[in-house]
Amino acid sequence: MKTIKVAEDFHHRLANRDKSQGDGTYTAIEFRERYLSQLDNEEIWKTDSVEISLDFTGIKKIGPSFANEAFAYFTKYAKPKKILSKISLINISKIQKLIIEEELDDGYRKL
Repeated sequence: MKTIKVAEDFHHRLANRDKSQGDGTYTAIEFRERYLSQLDNEEIWKTDSVEISLDFTGIKKIGPSFANEAFAYFTKYAKPKKILSKISLINISKIQKLIIEEELDDGYRKL
C-alpha cells in the first residue's frame, strides 16, 4: 500500500476544485489524477484491499469542492463506505473527515 503525505507531497491547503476556482493551483483534479488515478478503474473496486493511504498531517484546510472533486468522483464506481475502505485517511481531523464523508454522501447517487 502506498502512503502519500498530502501536505508534503502536494500542498497544505486543499481548496481549489479546478483551475477556475481560487488561484487555480493545487486543484482537486490535479490531486486525483496524480495520486488516485489507479482507482479510476472499475475492476479495482471489486476487491476489498486498501489501495492508498493519505496522511493528512499538516493539512490546514480542505474545502467541500476539493473533497467533492477528488473523492466523490469515485462514487461512479462504489458507495461511500467502499471508497473509504480503499482510501485510508490517517492523521485527519474530525472536521476534515466529516467534509470528505459529506461530499461522498452527497455525490453518491442512491439507486
